[in-house]
Amino acid sequence: MNALKALMIVTFAEAISWIGLLLGMVLKYGFDNERGVSIMGPIHGMLFMVFVVLLLITHFQERWSIGRALLSFVESVPPLTGFLLGKRLLQDVRMDDAERSPAS
Repeated sequence: MNALKALMIVTFAEAISWIGLLLGMVLKYGFDNERGVSIMGPIHGMLFMVFVVLLLITHFQERWSIGRALLSFVESVPPLTGFLLGKRLLQDVRMDDAERSPAS
């Protein structure tokens, strides 16, 4: 699996973990139950760190501009915008796969 495809998968997973973390915060601050944050916080944090590493690897392997890499990083920070980034990465993966596959 190339770095671009791995980045796309982790981007979607990180965006989903944002939802879990937001739900955990609702439980914590709305219902005084910290279980959701104690579970989803570390999962989201680990996925975000993996995202950053894969973003750097992809930046170099795909020869992305600094601007594209920084924009991708910024898009991953607000909740739910990772889905937009993931959709764009999915399009990149599909184009990459089409270029690599022999014409029929």
